Amino acid sequence: MKRYFKNIWKEIFIRLFFHVIYITAIAALPYIIKNMIDCGFLNGWYDVVKWVAVFIAFIIVGMAAQYITQKGAWKLDKKLYENIRQDFFGTLLTQSPEKFQSKEIGEYASMMSNDIAGCEEYVEYIMEICESVIGLIVYAAYIFNLDIRIACIIYITAILTLFLPRITGHKLSLKKQALLKKTGVYTNTVFDLLSGISFVNHFTYEKVAARHRTSLQEMEDSRYEYGKFKTFTNVLNGSVMYIINIAAFAIIAVLLCAGSITAGIATATISYIQDFMFPLRTIVDSISNVKSVRGVKNKIIGMIEGRREIGYEKIGFENAIRLRHVNKRYDDFSVKDFSYTFEKGKKYAIIGPSGTGKSTLVKMIAQKIKQDSGEIYIDDRMAEYDLCGELIFFVGQNSHIYSENYLDNVTMFGSYEYKKALKDYIPKEKYDLLMQAENCTTLSGGEKQLIVLERALLSGREILILDEPFSALNHELDLQVNKKLLESDKTIIMVTHNEKGEYLKGFDCVIRM
Repeated sequence: MKRYFKNIWKEIFIRLFFHVIYITAIAALPYIIKNMIDCGFLNGWYDVVKWVAVFIAFIIVGMAAQYITQKGAWKLDKKLYENIRQDFFGTLLTQSPEKFQSKEIGEYASMMSNDIAGCEEYVEYIMEICESVIGLIVYAAYIFNLDIRIACIIYITAILTLFLPRITGHKLSLKKQALLKKTGVYTNTVFDLLSGISFVNHFTYEKVAARHRTSLQEMEDSRYEYGKFKTFTNVLNGSVMYIINIAAFAIIAVLLCAGSITAGIATATISYIQDFMFPLRTIVDSISNVKSVRGVKNKIIGMIEGRREIGYEKIGFENAIRLRHVNKRYDDFSVKDFSYTFEKGKKYAIIGPSGTGKSTLVKMIAQKIKQDSGEIYIDDRMAEYDLCGELIFFVGQNSHIYSENYLDNVTMFGSYEYKKALKDYIPKEKYDLLMQAENCTTLSGGEKQLIVLERALLSGREILILDEPFSALNHELDLQVNKKLLESDKTIIMVTHNEKGEYLKGFDCVIRM
């Protein structure tokens, strides 16, 4: 958490600095009243005008400082939310498959929205403690310089706020609705991007994280705009209390000048500016609140600090993928003692009835899941998640399609250089249709599979592992795409249910499970 405090130290300083100005100006009002009463109005109306002007000036200074302070608080929140959420999202992107799958995506979305809010509350409660301590010091200094009677007649005026005008209510409601809408868009973006986490590696991480950052900034900008206007509304509504003070102060000044009331009555009427006990109660409440959110804060910060870095080492695929006595057991089926060597450049079809472990096998090769026992090597290196991310592009049965346009989908938000890699695989009219897609989730199942195939081709990976990649294509297009793919120089391991001879003849080896 210390790192985030360092990142927002300027916002903290501005907020506390102007809070000092605000509390000093407002706490000065009883002192001004005391000086007015003691002046005796020897200069007649000149003193009336002077003290009324001084009183108004201090209120204006206080209100302006309060606005800057509260606006600064919203800016602090905006920066803190952006920093923590972006870091937390990056932590999720870099988790291993096993760790990421330990929670549902909805849980992660809830953590992004609710648990991280606990970190912000933690900081806010600390700020409230600091501001309240400043208030206690300033008020103690002023009250010490006032007549002791003033300290005895301070009372609570917060009840006045129940009758404040609602001039800004409609606009504030619209800004709140806009914030909720942006929040909904952001939540959908998080779900969308995290659903495609299997495509994230050092090639794509920066662009995926940048896509998240854009949506996050839009939401936080909306929150900041709402916060600024809410601050203005709070200050405007709070000014009603000061307007009453101004009116009372002016009238009493006139009456004092005329000798109609005593100084004691005037002091008793207008010297109620602040409840001295409020800062003390805020400190007590905030300390309790800090304790209540500390656990949530520690959980989020702990996850961020334990972030796994994506390993990268520029390597190539030279010879073969070797599986030695690989085992994986589930409740309803298992892969037992599987050994095989997949040679570079060759094309492999894996066939067999459902439930025989075809998908499990290829996921283990790509290290999307870990084998229970046995060894998997790529050339002479033990297969592990980051290594497989460098060399293998895995296409699952339900590979994620982002709620974005065609170009962002096939290039992973610009991670891969775009070229018409798929144009020779499918008819021109079909390709043109795909290129026009603004939201690829609206495409048909077969069209989505073509999008994922082009993504795989643009990735430049030497090894393609495909699990039922063309199951939604019609027979003719399936044959055409498969034939073209098998003509490439890539190493291909494909799970398929199509066991027809014309379909399998292009493969070098057929493995029956």
